[in-house]
Amino acid sequence: MEAHDPVTYVKNLSVQDAREAFPQERSGQSPDMVEGIEQSFLNAKSLVSFVSDVNGQRRSDVLNSVLLAQLAANKKFPDENQLVDWYKTFVNVLMNLGWAIQGAEFATFEANDTVFEAENAIISILSAAFGGSFMVVITKTLDAIKGLSDSNGKITVFEKNTHSLSKGAFQIGLVSEANGALSLQIGTFLVTSTNEIKKILFFKSTKDTTQLTYCSRTGTLNEDMYATIRTQVQDKLGSKMTEFIAEIEL
Repeated sequence: MEAHDPVTYVKNLSVQDAREAFPQERSGQSPDMVEGIEQSFLNAKSLVSFVSDVNGQRRSDVLNSVLLAQLAANKKFPDENQLVDWYKTFVNVLMNLGWAIQGAEFATFEANDTVFEAENAIISILSAAFGGSFMVVITKTLDAIKGLSDSNGKITVFEKNTHSLSKGAFQIGLVSEANGALSLQIGTFLVTSTNEIKKILFFKSTKDTTQLTYCSRTGTLNEDMYATIRTQVQDKLGSKMTEFIAEIEL
């Protein structure tokens, strides 16, 4: 079997843009990676948060690799009826970029009440998968997003990138350091409803009209390997690093 050449892999990877680009606060400049504080970013159809001790280079590496994997999945499976295949491609690309990701299968969320509330489901699922400490930054991020105006350009774009009228997909991840290794804990959520989906992170409907399936995984980055392709990833993304990544002020 031919050995995997990550440089060639990135060079040959085909990508397709997200549906919409985020409004740019500073033309042509990527968001600042500020060390020593918690930060959260909208990243195409993902929400990626960092605890305070993750350094700036690591933050950039995570955001860029997650973005590239999403855009590669967009290219291969652009149809909203192929969301599970989209996700499998997303994970496969990450693994080819140096991420070791634990195996997991999709499960169906069962709401306890007659009303389905996306925010409550997110918190319940991620807390069970990763523990309560995971939720401190995530809850702060959700509160920050909830406090933004419906007309906020970042939220408008995120909504367009994550769902149509009746189907949607989004991801929520937290990045931390565990025993010196860079760790990404990420939940993927697929929503199907007979009601019109609005504000996908805070969507509410009756239980029997909406289905939520989800998958929770943890990945660890082989940073020595990623260092060999960092430049190629940046070159492949180009202006997409500014178009499809936007910071949410906490």
